[in-house]
Amino acid sequence: MAANPVATPMFNFMPVPTQLNEQGWLERFQFSGIVDESMLVSTEFTTSSIKVVALTFEGVPLTQLQFDTQTHELTTSNTLAVELDGKKIIYDMQSAFWPLAMLEQNMLDNNQVIELDNTVMRTRQFYRNDTLVREITYNGASTLLTEYEQNYRLKIERLEEY
Repeated sequence: MAANPVATPMFNFMPVPTQLNEQGWLERFQFSGIVDESMLVSTEFTTSSIKVVALTFEGVPLTQLQFDTQTHELTTSNTLAVELDGKKIIYDMQSAFWPLAMLEQNMLDNNQVIELDNTVMRTRQFYRNDTLVREITYNGASTLLTEYEQNYRLKIERLEEY
């Protein structure tokens, strides 16, 4: 994850949506492509920050980060020499789980997001200059993010919401 920072952002970082304020998630992240790695990720949202802790499946902390959504300041502490790009994690999270209307309002020039919804599956597609660069598919508790520009995939399984 550290080797490929957010290349050219498609949207500005955004505040925490009201519906996520004081909420939390426990998820399984499975990366493939540049790196092949799996971990548990605990995320907590407040009005002004996003706190993320990545853990081994045995519960040992790998890294922790706190992102201030107002100043965009990122504080990271890596405990087991696992280098994760914190801003990239926040960027991926926002592209997948922030409301479509917020994304649309924060898209940068020559970028577009479209959401397709049918009875079986929902898909979010991100275009840069009319080229598909990122696709996110939602299937129940499982979300698959495919990043074509940076050549990686991230499968997220939501295990718990609190």
